[in-house]
Amino acid sequence: MPVSGLTPFPTSTEWRLSLPFFARKNPEPDLAAVAAVRLAAIIESSDDAIVSKTLDGTIMSWNTAAERIFGYSAAEMIGSSVYLLIPPELHAEEQDILARIARGEHVAHFETTRVGRDGNRIAISLSISPIRDSSGSIIGTSSIKRDTTERKRAEAALLQASKMEALGALASGLAHDFNNQLHALSGFAHFIARDTGLGAAGRQDLMELQKTIERMASLTRQLLTYARQQVLSPETLDLNAAVDDTLPMLRRVIGSNLTINSSLAPGPKWVRVDRTQLVQVLLNLVINARDAMPAGGELCIRTETHEVSPGQVVDRLGVPVEPGAYAELAVSDSGQGIRPEHLPHIFEPFYTTKEVGQGTGLGLATVEGIVSQSGGRIQVASSVGRGTTFRILLPLTREPAPTTGPGSPAPERARSRRRLLVVDDEEPVREVVVRMLQGQGYEVLGARHGEEALTYLEQVGGSVDLVITDLVMPVMGGRELTAELRRRYPNLPVVWMSGHPSEVELRSADRTKELAFLQKPIPPGVLSETIARVLQRRRVGD
Repeated sequence: MPVSGLTPFPTSTEWRLSLPFFARKNPEPDLAAVAAVRLAAIIESSDDAIVSKTLDGTIMSWNTAAERIFGYSAAEMIGSSVYLLIPPELHAEEQDILARIARGEHVAHFETTRVGRDGNRIAISLSISPIRDSSGSIIGTSSIKRDTTERKRAEAALLQASKMEALGALASGLAHDFNNQLHALSGFAHFIARDTGLGAAGRQDLMELQKTIERMASLTRQLLTYARQQVLSPETLDLNAAVDDTLPMLRRVIGSNLTINSSLAPGPKWVRVDRTQLVQVLLNLVINARDAMPAGGELCIRTETHEVSPGQVVDRLGVPVEPGAYAELAVSDSGQGIRPEHLPHIFEPFYTTKEVGQGTGLGLATVEGIVSQSGGRIQVASSVGRGTTFRILLPLTREPAPTTGPGSPAPERARSRRRLLVVDDEEPVREVVVRMLQGQGYEVLGARHGEEALTYLEQVGGSVDLVITDLVMPVMGGRELTAELRRRYPNLPVVWMSGHPSEVELRSADRTKELAFLQKPIPPGVLSETIARVLQRRRVGD
């Protein structure tokens, strides 16, 4: 191929086409020139930005990878200052690096941040060496800049996952013991409340005790939710309708000095979430917004739909959101905003910027836990003095098919003829459940673990109508007991209860028997209704 001003290579030369630099009449190639051209080709084909600059920071060369990483062309950057790429707060850091290079030092794998043409920050790993002239004097620097943004995002996601795993294990263990004790407290308080001789003052104290028990149980549920250990009951619902149904309660929460507006995009937005937990998300975000506007202000709840393309949207950790159709739920306020140093920590459990005694630090952690368990993502944008916006993306799903058929069966009434077996290793918990059920007219047996329960069943010839079992027990736990009961007594219904529900445990179980689950502490009414429903279902199936 002819090159302007040069004689082309003969067709027999191996350098034809690829190295016009050597297109000269001398058939012997200049090896130094060959090396220079090959070095230039290596630099241009590198995935890392390779840049040279003078000791005052003026850029002298700029390869193709630098164009891709930073968004500036070589024509734009050659002759420009490197400080165009450096955040203002890191200018002193760059000056120190240039001073070190001028002294003949090398900088290897230095982690820092640069700014691209689009204004986005880019995590960079730098390796810098001095450039010397023929006399050995240092005249500039050569730097290799590797974009580590994706690696940093992956590391942050891995760290978050590790924290969640550790917290999940801790939360489950604590919740098991904590909720067992709360269940016993609540049960004995219930028995005391039935004492007709209890005075007014004692009854008031008892009411306060019950409130305290419920607050403690709520705190445990929040911790479990943050740790992705709370059991959800998802259903397909219209996000717009759910927001509309919740607005009256939210308006009562925010007080008279705030206004709450809604802007719901037309049409139903079908998502699969736990309705109660969705209300909890809205409530926590609205309370957070209210506390950010002590002097009053405006709060807006908005819904939208989005079609997310690959790599188009990232969550708060910078992890790309999976492509697909999403419903957006946004809560915005005109409050004080969140300072930049606090923003990375607001979803951490027990982290709060509120005054002592004004918050547990679990509100936003709970929100993120619920959103994550529901398959969604959360983002936050805030500006000091201008307010904060939380955006939640939930995957859209199909509209549910209309349901028809008979309603729920009536509660079981013939309790006196029913025999129940309660299995729990915690004696106070077992005693509370047994007494509650005895008070409702059932004949109730108690067992400390699965093996003891099987022994009792053998003694009575399997003539038990229902088994209520804890999941975690010594000798034989609830899941093992359930499997053995299905083998020996296939028609015997089982109800599970636990102080630390694990979604993994529940999903791993065989749900063909429609196992009911009770989370401790169990309110007496919930226990009664659940037992009646399961027994009625068995009677209908007999």
